[in-house]
Amino acid sequence: MIRYIVQRGDTLSQIAERFGTTVAAIMRANNLTNADLIFVGQVLMIPVSEETPHTPEDCPPCPPTHPSPPSPPTPTPPPAGRPVVTRTFDGVEYTLSLNKSVYRLGEQIIIRFRKKNILKVPLTLTYRTSQKVDFRITRDDRLIWQWSKGRVFTQAITSDRLQPGEEIVYREVWNQRADGIITRPGVYRLTGWNLATPGVRLSLEFRITA
Repeated sequence: MIRYIVQRGDTLSQIAERFGTTVAAIMRANNLTNADLIFVGQVLMIPVSEETPHTPEDCPPCPPTHPSPPSPPTPTPPPAGRPVVTRTFDGVEYTLSLNKSVYRLGEQIIIRFRKKNILKVPLTLTYRTSQKVDFRITRDDRLIWQWSKGRVFTQAITSDRLQPGEEIVYREVWNQRADGIITRPGVYRLTGWNLATPGVRLSLEFRITA
């Protein structure tokens, strides 16, 4: 087995071809049920035969157990299967993430949305109301849950001023209930919005199992 960290743009078919194995073999080795559901930073075990040649370049570098003293500290990759999506717009880095990619039925789903000023000067984010973010969960394009539903927001312009390197983090929890009913197993899509003008939207997928 080879330990491989999923990179941006990877697909299971590309990974399988690179290591001389099959998509089915990789799915079996990692208990995957959907060949299209892999995430950047996810660790996969790749089954290869002893005859299959591979070089260090085949596998993106994992954090060394004992980094050499002259080398700078190696950033720790996100936990295996933890979905994260990042987008940069107008000097702000937006990151939407979940604590896991697969949840059991009824388990709390922890949502994290971060805004970070990556410029060397302060910047201001302006909002049309007191609501600054929103989260929506869908399945098969059908709305299951929306964070803002039933909440009341002040209808007045508000703003956040971020100093260089400063960040704001929003943390919300969904208990897998929609209108009081626990959802059923399947693949779901989380979408997070930054409601500053102009708005920025990020999406990622996760699974709920029985």
